[in-house]
Amino acid sequence: MHLPNFKKNWIKRIGIFFLPFLIGIVYLFFYEKTATSAFVIPDPFDYLGWKESELQQERVFTHTFKKNEVLYNLLTHTYRLPAYQAYEVVQAIGKVFSVKEIKPGCKLTLVFKQGMLKQCILAPTQANRYVFSLTPYGIVSHIDHRPKRVFLAMAKGTIEDNLYNSALANHIGPALILELADIFAWDINFFTDIRPGDRYRFIYEKIYINGEFVRNGRILAAEFVNQGRHYKAFFFQTEDGHADYYDENGKSLRKAFLKAPLHYKRISSYFSYHRLHPILGIVRPHLGIDYAAPMGTPVEAVADGRIVYIGWRGGYGKFIKIQHNHIYASTYGHLSRFAKGLRRGSRVRQGQVIGYVGMTGLATGPHLDFRFIKNGRFINYLKFKSPSGKPLPRKYLPLFRKQVAKLKEILAHPTCYARLTLDEVIGNGLD
Repeated sequence: MHLPNFKKNWIKRIGIFFLPFLIGIVYLFFYEKTATSAFVIPDPFDYLGWKESELQQERVFTHTFKKNEVLYNLLTHTYRLPAYQAYEVVQAIGKVFSVKEIKPGCKLTLVFKQGMLKQCILAPTQANRYVFSLTPYGIVSHIDHRPKRVFLAMAKGTIEDNLYNSALANHIGPALILELADIFAWDINFFTDIRPGDRYRFIYEKIYINGEFVRNGRILAAEFVNQGRHYKAFFFQTEDGHADYYDENGKSLRKAFLKAPLHYKRISSYFSYHRLHPILGIVRPHLGIDYAAPMGTPVEAVADGRIVYIGWRGGYGKFIKIQHNHIYASTYGHLSRFAKGLRRGSRVRQGQVIGYVGMTGLATGPHLDFRFIKNGRFINYLKFKSPSGKPLPRKYLPLFRKQVAKLKEILAHPTCYARLTLDEVIGNGLD
């Protein structure tokens, strides 16, 4: 059965009319279900902003040099700089600071931006930094002098057994107390002369950089009372840079010979013409002084001179003889080893380390056998009075006396020391 044509047309028209309506109903149903669900559309991801932030991020690396490290190898191997760039950096640094002078403890800081090296900072000391900036026009450098301030401080103590233990009891650093001993080393033998009740006090520098304590500086004035005898020392530096310690009258504390050739321990055997030898078991002269000290203790030349013998010498073991002038000579026996670079004919300075305590040759324990010769004869060094050093030139005496007066006032009234700077006390350019 076939429908008339008008009925077919009517049904077609109704379908066309209701189809969009039906689609609309379905769309509204599903839109409502989605809107009322827990699903949340995230904010759009800002890729360009993220990328810019990443590119602008700064990365800083700090390296402390160790022994035998080479700057070029560090830049290329550790921090992966291209060889040409590492070479340019080394060349730029070499123009203002010798790369051979880079020592263990020196700090290197590298600043990277956008993955590229932008700045290199070399800090050989805490006071100075060398800054190298990499620009499109080449490497630009400048020296960054960090602000330094010097204050004065007081230290003092009384000895109960020895100077070193007294320093520890009074919270004084070992370096400072050894410096104090060096100042009076020509007048006081710290092995034999020290007694309980001896006392000392001294003024020294405390150095700050950027408000942080860095290290102690020089001792500027010191007093030492030893067995009732008063010793005083005052630091002074001349306009040509010569620095030394003098008494109140400008007389140098430095003598031609040190009081002892090393800093530690005790005398185990004195100068004698009748001593029972500890190994041979016979009575024989001991025309020197034995200083008992730990193995490896540094041994110093008691005066300037020239080495005339260095090597093995029978019962003395490893042995050095120094000729100081046509009158005086000194010898050092039982050494464990010699200081590097020394040979027969080498010139040595007073206080220079020439070897280290040992027990080579005929020795029952580690010690230094020290002997002193005057006009070809051994003499008792403990009774020897050393010639004095050169006094301060007369032209400096007015300034020296003015400085001494100020330092003596600080020693007498230490409550004001924390507010004083070096320039305010001395005022002669010592900083």
